Amino acid sequence: MRHVLLITLASLSLAAIPTYAAEQAISVSSPIDNAAYQNAVADARAGRLESALAVLQSLSERYPARQDILGDYLVVLGWAGQDQLALSLMDKVNLNKAPEYVIKGLALSARRQHRYDLAESLYRNALLRFPASIDLEIGLAYAFLGAEKIEAATTQVAKLRASYPRNVDVLLAFAEVASVRHDYFAALEAYQTILSRDPKNRQALRGKVQVLARLGTPQLALELADRNPGLLSATERESVLADQTAHQIRWGAIEADSGRGPSRFAAIDKALAQSDSAGARALDPARTLSPAERQLALDRIGALRERYRMRDAIALYEALAARPEPMPGYAKSAAASAYLYLQQPERARDLYRDALQSDPKNLEAQIGLFYALAESEDHAAALAQIEQTLAATPQWIDAWSPATERDNPAYTRVLSARSMAPLFANRPGEAEERLRELSIRAPYNMDVRTDHASTMRARGWPRAAERELSWVLAVDPENSGALGERAGALLEMRDYRAAQSALAAAQAVDAEDGRVVRAARLQQVHQMRELIIDGTYGRSSGGPTGTQDYAVDAWLFSSPFNDNYRAFAHTFTSQAKFDQGTGKRQRVGAGLEYRSPLYIMRGEVSTDINQNDAALSAMLAYTPDDHWIFRGEYDKSSNLTPLQASLAGIDANRIGGEVVWRAHESRTIAGSIARMDFSDGNRRDTAQARWTERVIAGPIYKLELTGGLYTSRNSSTNTPYFNPSRDFSPTLELANEWIQWRRYTRSFKHRLVLTGGSYSQEGFSTGSLYEARYEQEYAADDRLTLRYGVGHSRHPYDGVQTDRDFAYFYLNARF
Repeated sequence: MRHVLLITLASLSLAAIPTYAAEQAISVSSPIDNAAYQNAVADARAGRLESALAVLQSLSERYPARQDILGDYLVVLGWAGQDQLALSLMDKVNLNKAPEYVIKGLALSARRQHRYDLAESLYRNALLRFPASIDLEIGLAYAFLGAEKIEAATTQVAKLRASYPRNVDVLLAFAEVASVRHDYFAALEAYQTILSRDPKNRQALRGKVQVLARLGTPQLALELADRNPGLLSATERESVLADQTAHQIRWGAIEADSGRGPSRFAAIDKALAQSDSAGARALDPARTLSPAERQLALDRIGALRERYRMRDAIALYEALAARPEPMPGYAKSAAASAYLYLQQPERARDLYRDALQSDPKNLEAQIGLFYALAESEDHAAALAQIEQTLAATPQWIDAWSPATERDNPAYTRVLSARSMAPLFANRPGEAEERLRELSIRAPYNMDVRTDHASTMRARGWPRAAERELSWVLAVDPENSGALGERAGALLEMRDYRAAQSALAAAQAVDAEDGRVVRAARLQQVHQMRELIIDGTYGRSSGGPTGTQDYAVDAWLFSSPFNDNYRAFAHTFTSQAKFDQGTGKRQRVGAGLEYRSPLYIMRGEVSTDINQNDAALSAMLAYTPDDHWIFRGEYDKSSNLTPLQASLAGIDANRIGGEVVWRAHESRTIAGSIARMDFSDGNRRDTAQARWTERVIAGPIYKLELTGGLYTSRNSSTNTPYFNPSRDFSPTLELANEWIQWRRYTRSFKHRLVLTGGSYSQEGFSTGSLYEARYEQEYAADDRLTLRYGVGHSRHPYDGVQTDRDFAYFYLNARF
């Protein structure tokens, strides 16, 4: 709009600005020169600028002392758009004596050349000589505006309007400044004031059309333009149509965020249809885009992102970014969000940073950058970013008086994101405590309470999370994030039917919500078959494990059926070499598993491949809440029977029970007792206790300490297998874990586990024991985990220290 006004002012000055020739008697050395000068001035006024300039240039060179000829020449140069040449000759003009129109012409040339400081200086100096000139005052306002001195421009036009409330040029300048300030209602009022006196004023009509488009009423703008043919060029009309589509996109985004179900996308789908052509042209590098088409394509990036068409949004962004024109910050922010949704956090991080360069106060980009940094595992930078955002976000808004002061919803949102930061850094306890406090402060903020439930799940409290989410959904039944979190919590609680219903409800509201997508993935993995293989191999200097041993325990579970059931096949193979021979155990079995919120039950029928004897085993676990587990099991022909006993033809039945109290992810206490009845009449009673405490937790390293106690008692002593009458062993284990890399559900970890303690056996002196093992764990995704390691141990048996080197592996795969 500003450029149009500049051109209009220049054209009006062809008739409005007098020249030296009209102001004073022309005195030149020749009548021929005098006539040529007059004719040149007449040609300039008539718009024949080329011939006028040729004559005026010649006369100014022939008579260099004549300020009148030079002044007219410079003004006409400005009319012809040769502003740079006009300004290059300005030093020959005596500005202290030049008439007002010459200075106005030079100042206008300076503005068109974006030399706003020069224009301001010319206007200010001229006003010292012509203090009553309205044109100079208006020109000064435009100079301020061009230099982006918005406050100075606002003050200037306000002063002018107070003095000249009906002056059309003042009102036009006032409207222009208001538009730049995005005060479109003030601009509209100024244009209306002009049109109330002069309904056909083309500048006011054009300005009103553009303001209506900016106010989100492009349809009204087009109707006004259609009633005044020729008011808009084809390009300008295309721009208003682009504004109409952009407005549709903005409203569509609001509906998509606040609506529920597929129908919420109706408005944004309509906007996308309107911009399909511009989008297709933008994707073709050989096609040139008009300014309106480019604007449509830029707005389309955000619309595609709101529609969860993330790959399309990225493709369009990259096509536009490959063009020479710079990308605006809002387009970079929209593309960054799409990259983050598609789990490309590094690309999102870079784009969010670029977006914040042009718009440092963009809250969406600030929070988005925090999540991008966290998800790219740069937790120190993520924490610094969210702390910086929090510091820059006021806690209160409208705080100019106690009566108007109110909470800033953005502050709570940033505070919630900051509270989640420890969760990404493997410190869920700290995150949960922060969000618990924030929930107390903002009890009706459903997003905060949903985040709090997320941290509860991370701490191993799915029931507490489900209760919290049920409260949220009682207030906001269609909160997609809470619905997705509840579906995940119900799945972890083993309430499978309710989990499926909750997921269906979540997907009906917003299937693309990140939390809903994650819950759907958990459900998908849950429905798969599961294979577990646990194997060890060792070489020893002797003792109850023999000189060489191995064991492989494999389970294959079916997909769940009837919600709570899984069938399984189980095979166990072990072997150890002793001086007396080789002890073997090979069993295969099949069974059924039942899982519900309160119980896990498993029953199996098995047989020994070599001896063809059937056996039954059963397990029952009771989980009344998030903290307690009570487990009991019975195993006829137990796989824990020592292979020394199997070599001698001795079998054993086992019955046991365990109690586990799990405070949270960092503290577990457990105790168990068991009895084994051997077929040779021996009865072995064992008792164990352990306390595990995570003492260091962070994004890369964590350390867990486990203190353990073990004791056993046997009723017989003279047996062909290791069978102490009594023994006791306290141990302390240090488990060091490092995350080598992590990418969402994929990770690679390694651990160093050191165990030390002592072993007391009745009839023998107490000896020390230790074990060291190193292992690596690779999680390919949420369907495959592979762990393997090597170790060395020393343990006294019957008073003799026995060394053992071993290797082991563990596989968990779902398919």
